[in-house]
Amino acid sequence: MNWDGTKLLITGASSGIGAATAIAAAQRGAQLALVARSADKLEDVARRIRESGGRVTTHAFDVSVPEQVSRLAAEVPVPDVLFNNAGAGRWKHLVDTEPAEAAEMIGAPYLAAFYTTRAYLPAMLARRSGVCLFMNSAASRLVWPGAAAYTATRWAVRGLFEAVRAETAGSGVRAAMCTFAKVSSEYWQNNPGSESNVPTAQAFVPVLSPDQVAAAILDGLAAEQEEIIAPWQLRLTFLASRLFPSITRRQMGRAT
Repeated sequence: MNWDGTKLLITGASSGIGAATAIAAAQRGAQLALVARSADKLEDVARRIRESGGRVTTHAFDVSVPEQVSRLAAEVPVPDVLFNNAGAGRWKHLVDTEPAEAAEMIGAPYLAAFYTTRAYLPAMLARRSGVCLFMNSAASRLVWPGAAAYTATRWAVRGLFEAVRAETAGSGVRAAMCTFAKVSSEYWQNNPGSESNVPTAQAFVPVLSPDQVAAAILDGLAAEQEEIIAPWQLRLTFLASRLFPSITRRQMGRAT
């Protein structure tokens, strides 16, 4: 994939990984459509892109609401790459998680990715090209105490990716998923208390910056990888989980 001229739509683009990916993609020549609930924050990201000569539009929608996704699809033509990055949710034990909090975490990332993919996939299939990229977390393969609803929704996103991959096989449309361990983004400040539930196993996996994550995403898509996992130590952790599940569960059960 050559990023120059590629049309990339990013949900959850107002901060963190979404914003970093937008800025990095613009530097490679991509045309950006940025989506998030906060119009002001989106414009801050867009201004940085325009100041560097990039091409970008902003669209203030809540993609966890199907009616707003329909309006988004009417406003933004089908992209070459759809990056389902919108997400929410604090890391809390199940008994401490209010029903409304659980519903919000189901809304984004899972339902947001479902609605947005459903809105754009028919046109991608009709033209026989496009990429549906799903943002995910190490919590989609590993489990630790203190992140019950968050983990469940991340497993759901993984299932959605697998389903889209199966349903688009041979169609010219690709499904891809990017999975990372801890990232030094605004998530921890926006979700107080979550960082105290990070498992001690994280100490063996380097913390990535949003810029490093953005580079991994763009390089992985350019290489047509279906599963983008970084850093490499996370791949070893996933392998250990498959080979030595009991040991891995004990290690993941210890919080920092």
